[in-house]
Amino acid sequence: MSAPFAALEARVNRTVGARLSNAEAVYQGGEPFGVIFDANAERWEEGVESVGPQAAFLLSQTPGLKQGHTLTIAGTPYLVTRGLQPDSSGWVTLQLRRA
Repeated sequence: MSAPFAALEARVNRTVGARLSNAEAVYQGGEPFGVIFDANAERWEEGVESVGPQAAFLLSQTPGLKQGHTLTIAGTPYLVTRGLQPDSSGWVTLQLRRA
């Protein structure tokens, strides 16, 4: 990846996180960061529908985050159940369950 494109991609990711986030999250008592949160998201996987909370954000904001860890969103703790594989730009969409 060329350096100019990487800088532009990082800038776009920061802007999306800042402008489109609808909730604030905290991981392990760290600094709050914006997430795109959907409390009743629907997801189809192998013909099975799953309904539950999801949060999308840059994975780099939560170093060490793993399945089973807790992410607090808008003051409510959620367990990470799936979705830790980031896309090519570093964004994840986590499947969550209330802790």
